[in-house]
Amino acid sequence: VIRSTTAGDPDPAHNNGTFTDMTFDATSPRTPNGIHPDQHALVFLPGNPNVWFEGSDGGLVRSSGAYVDASSQCASRSMGPASHTTCGRLLSAIPTRLFSLNSGLNTLQFQHLAANPQNPTGELQGGTQDNGTWLYTGSRKVWNQTIYGDGGLSGYNAANPTIRFNTFFSEYTDTNFRGGDPTKWVVTSGPLLNSPEGSEFYMPIIADPNPAKGGSMFAGLEGVWRTTDNGGDQAYLEANCPEFTTDGADPHCGDWVELGGSLNAGDPGGLMAQVARASSDTGTLWAATSHGRVFISKNADAANASSVTFTRLDATAANAPNRFVSSIVVDPENPNHAWIAYSGYNVTAGNKAPGHVFEVTYDGTTATWKNLDGGTGPMGDLPLTALARDPQTGDLFAGTDFGVLRLASGSDTWEALSNGMPKVEVVYLLIPSGTHTLFAATHGRGAWQLDLPRGNGGGGGGGN
Repeated sequence: VIRSTTAGDPDPAHNNGTFTDMTFDATSPRTPNGIHPDQHALVFLPGNPNVWFEGSDGGLVRSSGAYVDASSQCASRSMGPASHTTCGRLLSAIPTRLFSLNSGLNTLQFQHLAANPQNPTGELQGGTQDNGTWLYTGSRKVWNQTIYGDGGLSGYNAANPTIRFNTFFSEYTDTNFRGGDPTKWVVTSGPLLNSPEGSEFYMPIIADPNPAKGGSMFAGLEGVWRTTDNGGDQAYLEANCPEFTTDGADPHCGDWVELGGSLNAGDPGGLMAQVARASSDTGTLWAATSHGRVFISKNADAANASSVTFTRLDATAANAPNRFVSSIVVDPENPNHAWIAYSGYNVTAGNKAPGHVFEVTYDGTTATWKNLDGGTGPMGDLPLTALARDPQTGDLFAGTDFGVLRLASGSDTWEALSNGMPKVEVVYLLIPSGTHTLFAATHGRGAWQLDLPRGNGGGGGGGN
């Protein structure tokens, strides 16, 4: 954000330019208040153009209306003579202070939520677009930022949740062996970023939910990649791969290997969209692509990564859609049984079949797809963005661009859970194992929870 008081006309006193930098204020040379770099809106206070309000991916800020010369800061910066001149001009009139106006605004764009397996309703991690990964420890008002950046998916080691991971965008990922201490993240993404494969902007990644395989993680690029020790040896990573001084693509940081090779053969542009497992065994892994291919592996825990095999399930099912798979929920009692959600519309050209949520059962040879759209209620032709199932009641919950839907066990009619919930895109749903709580991550209105009934019937409670 730059500002001119002379309509941009040249000013010889400032080397033929009059724009000055508004991005950071003068409160501190090293830790000033700043504006998020992704800008959206700017307005001036009527009658006083020195005061302005700016909206960005970081929320809303207001200028103090007073400006000071901070060009002396340029002397300590390593740059050439021409850049020093430009620096002096840009810092010659910067705001004395930028005020955050975010208190009371609920605008965070969550991508995902993960629950501490030993404290599933008391501690959550959540990645937010461009605003880092945050830690919830019980307060609706205060979440602590555990790591900066483009917060994607995150998770916990099922056997030792003091060990956890976070992701940024692309294949960038870190591990923390020290309870989420913001200064102790280490880079583990070297093998992923040095592979020839691409990934979704936020790649799918999970920690193995079975404590017997605590430390195993699975990530989706064009195939499924695995680490069995949280990304690498703790002592080596902490000594050689600290997040704040290490390139995320350092090939020595991380020990991910691909399981059985790429899964997008003959499908140019197809990227892994989902990876999912249940804790009921250690070998079964479901995976799906952005073009609707669905796979299952029964030996995903094999010691030799190259010996892991996948069976494609959708190719023999006439009613399996070929659209983006937005969620897979595996039955905790039967790892060959899952519920799968799809994005997109039934009317999209080239669709293999209509439908948005399916119950899928694999018999060891083929799989059957049972359409659960129902044909009535608010589901309609509505793309799904998330899916969760309460294993204690059998109820299904679906995220959409307009909130959360519920399909009660035994019913074929979806209902909207709209009491207190804003009409907003719900990108992820989570029911932690052993709880009666549904968590919803929204893209623009923060994170929400719903206390679920302990038997079939209407839900209640909630809040952000």
